[in-house]
Amino acid sequence: MVDLSGLSLPQLYQLQKDLEREISRRKVEDKQKAISDLQKLAAERGFSLNELLGADLPSKRGGKRGPVAAQFKNPANPEQTWSGRGRKPQWVVDHLAKGGSIDSLRV
Repeated sequence: MVDLSGLSLPQLYQLQKDLEREISRRKVEDKQKAISDLQKLAAERGFSLNELLGADLPSKRGGKRGPVAAQFKNPANPEQTWSGRGRKPQWVVDHLAKGGSIDSLRV
């Protein structure tokens, strides 16, 4: 272990910065090496790394979501609907400001 007791506070801060930079660099380097090693191992067995990890499968997370059914409608104009997701439309805000309940707008 290294004896740090002889270092001044500014020297310790600089050492901390240098360590953080070196740790980040090595994490990237080690990760790249691990990926390379895994790709070689997969290739030796006749697979791609993506194939083994299921990366070729469609993602279950992210991506564009499909349309959502309307949960609320404007009593004054039934063509105006809202799914309940995202920002409230102005007609919902106005209805609530007049003392109306959100449940009274449910479809």
